[in-house]
Amino acid sequence: MNFLRRISLRRYSHMPGNPPLAVRIDITNKCNLLCKMCGYPLQANDPKFDMPPWLMEKIVDQVLPYAEWATLSCQYEPFMSAHFDEILEILRKSPCPLGMTTNATLLNERRARVLLQHPTIRGLSISFDGATKDTFEKIRVNARWEKVVANLERFAALRRELDPQGEFLLQFNTVLMRSTIHEFPAFVELCAQFGARRIAAIRYVPIQPGVDEGIPDWDTHIETLLHAKKLAHKHGIELLLPLDDPRLKLPDDTPAERGANEAAIGEFSNFCEAPWRGLQIYPNGDVHPCLFYGEAFGNLREQDFLEIWNSPRYQQLRRSLAKMQLHPQCARCNPHGYDNAEHKKRINTVA
Repeated sequence: MNFLRRISLRRYSHMPGNPPLAVRIDITNKCNLLCKMCGYPLQANDPKFDMPPWLMEKIVDQVLPYAEWATLSCQYEPFMSAHFDEILEILRKSPCPLGMTTNATLLNERRARVLLQHPTIRGLSISFDGATKDTFEKIRVNARWEKVVANLERFAALRRELDPQGEFLLQFNTVLMRSTIHEFPAFVELCAQFGARRIAAIRYVPIQPGVDEGIPDWDTHIETLLHAKKLAHKHGIELLLPLDDPRLKLPDDTPAERGANEAAIGEFSNFCEAPWRGLQIYPNGDVHPCLFYGEAFGNLREQDFLEIWNSPRYQQLRRSLAKMQLHPQCARCNPHGYDNAEHKKRINTVA
């Protein structure tokens, strides 16, 4: 890179933490399920590894002081990590609140108690699809309905015992698909039984060859979605829908429900502000600006965080987004079916 080029990029250096970061951390690249809407089946035979505890120490010291929140797991099952207990102990020192995402197949009583009594973990997101045994087990391959339901019922009972004020957030994440949309109101009722405070529904994105669960015509499901939302409000549950349709607005919608399909935009870029506002850390230490860019911008095993954050690659990405001269990866990015160019908004789910 020549001298003038370096000068032109310096303005795209950025102090992390302004705004506070949203940080997603995978502590393993393993999962025990082969869900039909997930990319993991395509990676199932790849070499497996877990984040070493010393690397989490470094993340706590160098990254999390700049974060508004962080969540364990974005793509994999954190309970599969051989170092899960040690990492949870390290995270007691986290300067920011934490959440965790799990498929709940391994959520035993000991782990439930540890999570509910942890000083910095403030919430748990459960990945769950379908409202009946048949639908659930066809989608979440290798999971057993009875076991997961029993785990969640036990967690709900422990939460009532250990968190009587309801401060611990329980969220359910689900993918709306052809084979699940008709069960969505029943899914809301099921989540209410488990004590959910929020449900985040996203659109299906085709990933696995030969599997297409996409919903081509949302108009035919508006009544189902509206019924599900009214049920959610009846139970005091926030329902975040992946559809910005006036027919789905209710007078008692929360700010999170009203803003479910947009992220903060316009301060740095009219398209996406990921390289200013968040990052994704893989279990091997790779740092990505987001889940969808597909390339690491550095590695925390070998580099300090601030060195990566203001590296030439990060500055180049910020410049491209600020000037709307999109890199090919960004131009193709439309992960949940929205027309980003039309709406000038970036759908970016937040834990």
